Order: sequence, then C-alpha cells, then structure tokens
Amino acid sequence: MKVIGDYNRKGGVGKSFTLINIAAQFAEMGHKVLLLDIDSQMNLTQFFFENNEVLYDEEGNIREDAASIYEVLEGECEIRDAIHTMSFNSKRKVNNKFVNVSFDMDIIFGSKNLDYFGTDEVSVLRDRLEGVEEEYDYVFIDFPPAHNITTMVGLLACDYVISPLQLAKGASLNGYRDVLARCQEAEEDYGHDSLVILGTFYNGIQSFKADQKEMLAESYNPEIAEALSLFNTTIRLDYSSAQICEAEQAPLNVKCAKTEINKEFKELAMEILNRIEQES
Repeated sequence: MKVIGDYNRKGGVGKSFTLINIAAQFAEMGHKVLLLDIDSQMNLTQFFFENNEVLYDEEGNIREDAASIYEVLEGECEIRDAIHTMSFNSKRKVNNKFVNVSFDMDIIFGSKNLDYFGTDEVSVLRDRLEGVEEEYDYVFIDFPPAHNITTMVGLLACDYVISPLQLAKGASLNGYRDVLARCQEAEEDYGHDSLVILGTFYNGIQSFKADQKEMLAESYNPEIAEALSLFNTTIRLDYSSAQICEAEQAPLNVKCAKTEINKEFKELAMEILNRIEQES
C-alpha cells in the first residue's frame, strides 16, 4: 500500500478536485483506492456526499453519528467502520463499440472537528492505516491548506507528496515552499526519512492567455523544472466539465471522459505511477 498526499499551503489551487480525479484514474486502471479527507473544509467529502442522507440529516446538518476521519483518529471507531464505497459506471464508445467502465472508490469523511484535533501521537494515522494496508493499493490524502497537527499527522502517514501549483497565483509557489519545509520537519523532528516529494504540476492552466503561456514556458526551463520536480503534464482550466462533475458527484472519467482535461488527468496519473516505480 502506497500513501499519497495532495498538499499545498495555499488554498484555492484545486487540491481536492485534482486528488479526486487522480484517484479516479488509478481506480479505473484497476487499483484499489481509498480517499481520506483530513481538511476541516471537507471539500472532498462534499463533492461526493453533499445532501447525502448518510452524512446529512433532513435539515442539512452533518449527522452526529456520521463516522469520519476525526472519530478514527480519536479512536472512537475502527477505520473500517468509517469507510464508504462509491461505485461508478459509464458507457464509452471505443472502436465503434460501446463498452462499460466501472470501478469503486472508498472514502472516509472529513470533519469540521478536525480544527480542534490534537494529539501527542503524531503517527496515529499511519498506525490506523496499518489495519487496512492489505486491502488497498493506494491511499490518497486530501490535506488542508494549513500547517497544524493534523497536517503533520497526515505527512507522517504519507509515502509520497504531490503538490498542485497555479501560474496565475504566485502564492501557490510560496505554499509549495512551505510544503518543503513541513516535509523537512517531518524528517528532522519526527524521523520520517522515507517521505518523498514526488513532484508538482500546474493546475487551472489557461494557455490561451499570452502571459500564462509565457510563464509556463519559463517554468519548464530545465533548471526550474528540476527544482520544482515538475511533472510534464499540466491540467487545463475547464470550468464547464468541473461544474458537471460537481453537479453529478462523479469524477471526470465517469461524466466527461471524452474531454481534454480528463485525458490530461490520465497522463498525470501515469506519470505519478512511473515516478513511484522509479523511486521504489
């Protein structure tokens, strides 16, 4: 089992949406995946479960008995009891024939109570995941845009970290610098010397804008690209497809499989797999 965190200190760079679609590509390839939401904003959770009666009551409030990652970390429930399976099916035309594509993704809810989480056992998430390590190929963790104890607990559970950047938001680069610092802290202060920063990728690219096209070209200067560990794949801004996915509560490879953005996520997922293989 490999654990991958999607982390950038800067908010609004698309961490949840990119993580969902990377994980969905892994699942479509046949890998058994688990998604963890450790962000108190619960963007990943809401993407899949907004207005779902398992999570919300009839008044739209989160149910008190909805087991989340918070209860798992606090030891109030077993990790298996907090897992919810989402099944996806779609039809695609391949070589003039329609084929069925189906896969599952397991998800553990986030919680607003994560803002109040505190522990001296920073390896608690890693320890909890040991209970299901034989059941999953990959675990994906959606991080909060913050540095707190929850962030460090998440980092100590990770084998790899990926980080989305946005050309139009210079602050996302500063957020990535904070990722580097926190990963160094995980190693030096907590002994997690096997954590690998797998790479960064640009999200929300608007290549029709001259300034972004120029900035992107400059970023792929070999020296800069190496310093940022940039993946070759960039993810375009596709507001329409994102809206469809959010409305239908399903990833791109289910609802917008023919789009260029879905193809880019497939390419990015393959790059991530290749880098993991190289690191291993």
